[in-house]
Amino acid sequence: MPGRIKRISKSQYIKGLQCPKALWLFWHRKDLRPEVDERKQHVFDVGNEVGRLATEFFDGGVEITEAYNQIDKAIDSTQKAVKGGAKYIYEATACSDDGAYSRIDIFEKVHESDVWNLIEVKSSTSVKDYHLDDITLQRYAFIHAGYHIHKSILMHLDRTYVRSGPIYVKALFKLEDCTEIAEMKIGKVQAHLNQLITTINESREPSAEIGSRCKTPFECDYINYCWQNIPEYSVYNIFFGKKLNALHEKNIIDVLDVPDTFETTDRQFIEVDAYKNKKIYKDIKEIKSFLNTLIYPLYFLDYETISPAIPLFDNTSPYQTIPFQFSLHIQEKKGGEMKHVEFLHTGDDDPRSYLTKALVENCGTKGSVVVYNQPFEEEVNRGLGYAFPEYKKKLESINERMVDLLIPFSKRYLYHPEMKGSASLKNVLPALVPDLAYDGLAIDDGMTASLQYLKCMQGTASNPEKETIFKHLKEYCALDTLAEVRLLEVLHKAI
Repeated sequence: MPGRIKRISKSQYIKGLQCPKALWLFWHRKDLRPEVDERKQHVFDVGNEVGRLATEFFDGGVEITEAYNQIDKAIDSTQKAVKGGAKYIYEATACSDDGAYSRIDIFEKVHESDVWNLIEVKSSTSVKDYHLDDITLQRYAFIHAGYHIHKSILMHLDRTYVRSGPIYVKALFKLEDCTEIAEMKIGKVQAHLNQLITTINESREPSAEIGSRCKTPFECDYINYCWQNIPEYSVYNIFFGKKLNALHEKNIIDVLDVPDTFETTDRQFIEVDAYKNKKIYKDIKEIKSFLNTLIYPLYFLDYETISPAIPLFDNTSPYQTIPFQFSLHIQEKKGGEMKHVEFLHTGDDDPRSYLTKALVENCGTKGSVVVYNQPFEEEVNRGLGYAFPEYKKKLESINERMVDLLIPFSKRYLYHPEMKGSASLKNVLPALVPDLAYDGLAIDDGMTASLQYLKCMQGTASNPEKETIFKHLKEYCALDTLAEVRLLEVLHKAI
């Protein structure tokens, strides 16, 4: 086939399985590729660090160092390492005649034979479905390149590992034999591969239906391009499954075009009706019932946390949630003045003991603890209670006193059309309290807060940078609890 593209990597294969159009755009519209932002770079950095530690697990191997686009040289170097008697080869490279290209993280020789195990390293704590497609393509590539392959193994972080002193890589990882599944799936690789190669050799951009696959298993790099004609708020924000398909069949995308006779749930009706008629929905009875659960004094609480893949501190595990900051607005009586208490750990050691002490000292022993998304704060407190048993009862008491401010908005007791189907604080606040906004803050969301704090903890920020980050963290976390205060005021005014 003229112009036939011969090689598809595992990442391109997974991209193509999710959506062939995305793979075509990857090859033909480089101008649409998004820049690597701080979040994506963090994912890359975590993957690289996990991969480095994996080589320590299989110590003494030979690394294939050619750049990613130097495929032929990498293949030759792999063959030389094999002939040289290497027991482990890092980034071993192979390619099948029909275009399956693979760089396996660990290529492990089975004893003194010519048989090899494929070990793919992931920074997750479990095996995902797309991991199995990933390692199946790699198995296909190496087998069809002439290698004798025994096992296909996925190596990932073990969530049960607890750090004690330096990282112990032999306990940090878990190896799962996925050979049987890979062998079951390998029969479909050739057909998938041929289809994807045919697609990317087309001169014209293929068509593809947008929908849930645009975000599963990953949010597609080209979602803004493919969704450019979809309104910011559309039927995709409200409906799914059969109802969404029914609207598709009638080419209905805009919420304003949803027929009044269209079957909806109560929640869907509220969202459509409020948007169409530009009205605020109130359920006075439910709002009053919610407000009656509050007991003064009120403690408006919010945490900021990190969840490092590789545990930073003793007695922590991969991706364990570690709180490093809280904001607390305290109101002794209804309509009373607000007192603000803040905590931010600025040292380079484990922040949890300091935070826990400050928290229990400032949350009192009675009165409601108001949070936004109670399961998260509860889980943080349970983790602190487990780590520091001397505070367990007091933390359990805080959990028992919690009231979730998310509920009246998620259950649509109060709904503004500008919430656009979401009960996220970032959507609810501008809709109901437009004078209070996150716009203009240097840190304006939890993920950014986490990544900025990690820079301080991991030593990649200078001292002046740290001071600036700490200042911005305080501004952001304080706004989160002030937002809770103002939203509660909105609920009182609604009745």
